[in-house]
Amino acid sequence: MGSKILGFLLLALSWLPLTAFGITDDDVHVEYRNGTYYANLTIQIAVPPSSAFAVLIDFERMPNFMPGLASSRITSRQNNVYLVAQRGKVTFGPFSMPYESERRIETIDNSKILSRSVAGSARRMQSEMRLQSSEPGTRLDYKIEIEPDSWLPSSLGINFLQHELAEQFNALGREMVRRQ
Repeated sequence: MGSKILGFLLLALSWLPLTAFGITDDDVHVEYRNGTYYANLTIQIAVPPSSAFAVLIDFERMPNFMPGLASSRITSRQNNVYLVAQRGKVTFGPFSMPYESERRIETIDNSKILSRSVAGSARRMQSEMRLQSSEPGTRLDYKIEIEPDSWLPSSLGINFLQHELAEQFNALGREMVRRQ
């Protein structure tokens, strides 16, 4: 499998992105339609929305708690809009590959995070994270659309995306709880 093929999936998942919370691959809903992968995931975590939000936008420290992420840096910031460059390495079964991404990330009212690819291996990638107060803490609703720049068998792409999103959200959740 070529590095470009897996790279488009990694681009979207590199920030994000709860084994300790029981998130499994089956908890991640992924569909493939007309050349685009659509995924969504909803989780409940027992931390206040402000704590969850702080972890989700802690781009500079993400390599400390996100699996496979070697570096993450803010290359530009204007108010609530960030340009973030990240690089790392992902392993999926027998495959391992490095990746790099640059994304434009906008935060809205500490309750929504919009992200879109500006450079990387995807023809198009955009995601949205919504946070809302929900007893006993915060509800996170995440959705992503990825159009790869090269063909990938849909069954492989679906399984890969499910696995990576579950792994990334487990890592984020552990960090959110750790900071409490």
